[in-house]
Amino acid sequence: MKLRTRIILAMTLLMVFSLLVIGAVTVFFFKSQNDKYHEERLERKERAIKTEMMYFSKEVETQDGEDVVIREFEQELLRLSEVHNMEINIYNVKGEMLISARPGVIHSEYVDRNVPRSALDQLKTTDRIVIRESMDEHIYLSDYTILRNSENTPIAILNLPYEQNQEVNQSDLPEFLGSIGVTYIFLFLAAIGLTFVLSNSITKNLIVVGQKMQSVDLNQANEPLEWKSDDEIGTLISSYNQMLRKLEESRDLMAKTERESAWREMARQVAHEIKNPLTPIKLSVQHLQATSDFDSPVWQEKFKATMGMIIQQIDLLTRIASDFSAFAKMNEGQNEKVNVNEAIRDTALLFADIPMQLDYKIPEETCCVQMDPDSLRRLLNNLVKNAKQALVDTENAKIVITAICKGDGVSISISDNGPGVPEDMVSKIFQPNFTTKSSGTGLGLAICQQIAQRAGGSISLKTSEFGGATFCVDLPTA
Repeated sequence: MKLRTRIILAMTLLMVFSLLVIGAVTVFFFKSQNDKYHEERLERKERAIKTEMMYFSKEVETQDGEDVVIREFEQELLRLSEVHNMEINIYNVKGEMLISARPGVIHSEYVDRNVPRSALDQLKTTDRIVIRESMDEHIYLSDYTILRNSENTPIAILNLPYEQNQEVNQSDLPEFLGSIGVTYIFLFLAAIGLTFVLSNSITKNLIVVGQKMQSVDLNQANEPLEWKSDDEIGTLISSYNQMLRKLEESRDLMAKTERESAWREMARQVAHEIKNPLTPIKLSVQHLQATSDFDSPVWQEKFKATMGMIIQQIDLLTRIASDFSAFAKMNEGQNEKVNVNEAIRDTALLFADIPMQLDYKIPEETCCVQMDPDSLRRLLNNLVKNAKQALVDTENAKIVITAICKGDGVSISISDNGPGVPEDMVSKIFQPNFTTKSSGTGLGLAICQQIAQRAGGSISLKTSEFGGATFCVDLPTA
């Protein structure tokens, strides 16, 4: 799962959980406040009714009996019930109903006419209690209060049944929850949008850092990233830029080391290649000096042979110097649009006098590449020369140069019918200093590979249709 998806999922779950908790707390708080409101309202009504009722109860004596209590409170009870819009009941101290503001209650068989035992027990230790009672699926707050006379003697129990649903519309809570729900949905959608924006902002910068890291190239300078905020992403980018600096230092050091190593190897190879022909030249000259006899026909013959050998070795030294010079100048040259067809014709004309068959096949349309023209000719000449050297002892020797244009590239192949390249040498054939010839420098094919790669192409070796070797050069067209 992607980081962006994980951030969005985590934020969404957090918001859903938060909204659920806030919603539950809100509902609980609403109900608590509602209950508190009704309890306080009931308490205010109870105080007002009790105050008026106590005025009359002060005149009632205990010995007067229940008839007196009923007579004294009946009219007042009905008046207070109408004033306060509440049901009012009067019980004796034993918990038996004496008077009710609701007609027919006293004689109804469906109504409990006694104070609940639990409430009656509590009233022995306190003058007022409020309990919850239910009747016909209605929930009541039932207030029980002791009424006392002037002698502070309990004479009756005042009961105020208070139905919350009578005061608060049943739709209040659903309407409240609906309003809260709409608000929460709006907040949820807004938070989701903000989450998308924040996740995109975070992941966008991480994607940029990732792309920059993927594009790091040791062979060239890499652009550092800029980040102004001092946060976790800034720390990551700072580490990335520090890594780039270290890579630059390593690249420079590696390049320096490689150059030094290359020059040391070049010097060793040049010294070795030059030393080989110089030794026989020196020995021949010394021998010629020791046996010098200008008038002797034998000595003159030796002199001619020695001069011929010296010239041959000088030619070898010249070839060695040319190969190393070409290898050293690989980075020189000016790229331009070069006609491949013309380069192949020039190469075929150059080797027209070789004692073997040389054919070339070029497309009718003009194929052009963007590279140094001298490098392209050097590439073709080296490959033809390599094929020629491989065909020295081959009967009916044949070399074929073929060019094929393929839209965005051109493929050039040089094939021969020679002995081919052994399997164990195929992987080494393009390495510098590797050669199968006794007099070669091992740079010809290495030069060819470098030329092809510098032009954005490649070179490969395979078996030709004639049974020999085919060197395939693929170059992008201009």
